Amino acid sequence: MSGAIAVLHGTLIDGTGTEPLADSAVIIDGGRIEAVGPSAELDIPQHADIIEAAGKTLMPGMLEGHAHVDGDASAVRVLRLSLRRGITTIASVSANPPGIQLRDAIEAGHVRGCSRLMAGCIVTPTNGHVKYRAADGPWEVRKAVREMVAAGADFIKTAASGGFWGQDENCSVRNYTAEELQALADEAHAWDVPVVVHAHTQPGLNHAIDAGIDQIHHGAFIDTEAVYRILERGLYYMPTLRVTCDKNIHAWPDRPWMMEEMQQAQPIHRKGVRLAHRIGVKIAVGSDYPGSSHAWEIGDATAWELMELVGCGMTPMQALVAATRTTAEAYGRADELGTIEPGKRADLLLLRADVLDDIENLYDAANIELVMKDGVVAYASEGYKHHVRTRSE
Repeated sequence: MSGAIAVLHGTLIDGTGTEPLADSAVIIDGGRIEAVGPSAELDIPQHADIIEAAGKTLMPGMLEGHAHVDGDASAVRVLRLSLRRGITTIASVSANPPGIQLRDAIEAGHVRGCSRLMAGCIVTPTNGHVKYRAADGPWEVRKAVREMVAAGADFIKTAASGGFWGQDENCSVRNYTAEELQALADEAHAWDVPVVVHAHTQPGLNHAIDAGIDQIHHGAFIDTEAVYRILERGLYYMPTLRVTCDKNIHAWPDRPWMMEEMQQAQPIHRKGVRLAHRIGVKIAVGSDYPGSSHAWEIGDATAWELMELVGCGMTPMQALVAATRTTAEAYGRADELGTIEPGKRADLLLLRADVLDDIENLYDAANIELVMKDGVVAYASEGYKHHVRTRSE
């Protein structure tokens, strides 16, 4: 395809939360969305290529807000398979400088057919749960943040508690102190870089909230106080519920200590998310992607996370907004990503099924008809090319 593209007659879910628009038209030019509206009301460019979407659902490409894509040999494969599943943007919390190089190569067009990559860099305490640039004490932490910003980090990742992974740790172990988290957040914000934090329990949750960390990730043992304080501070909560679901718990037969602590967390995690949703906390979508190969195919985890959120009280529409507009907002990218509106990047997902009727339809890869990133068709199901035509046909 070249020049203008018109996606016509699909049922549009634009990512803003407004009611679906039947018989819609989306006009794309130069990789950006130019116009959106009822197909009968928009002027379709004379020489536009037409993508026929009648009987299909059109929605924004999904954003995966908590992934581990590290710029190693497997990263390109993960990003290519992810794009085929409608995940057009991935925020890697462990990209670090190698991932920054991959991000830049994708943006420059040197590596094609991949999800867009937002590259996070880790600043961690000695012996912390996450690993990369170790720094202890407020001034060393500030220096480490400056180094990661200079390297090109899109955001900073840190930890305020332990986690499930290590046999010699647990989720309640404190990582950074309140003073160190405050220095980290202040320094990152001075450079206009957001911060995300791994935090499962107190006191790490309150320390991160007090520091003004932008996104609280996980919260597998989150308490009522932390949920209300996230709301009061206007922060984003990315619960990664997939981590403590039954399917994932049983994906680690060789790590029994993980299975045990995840099972303990499972009901607490969901109780916290139900409360967060009920009181209006800004919930974004991340799944600790891609997950154990014992149970997960690449591309499964993000859609599964939406199923988990619906299980905690969200409507399918609310879950879709969380995976598109809200996650883009959380990373400061809502000016170009997350919704199908004029001026945004043309990241689109065309589905054979009604995801508002059943969110599980998004999990079934067979329902994906077409994926577009930056106005380029990155994936089309077998035979779908026959539905692409010029206006004159």
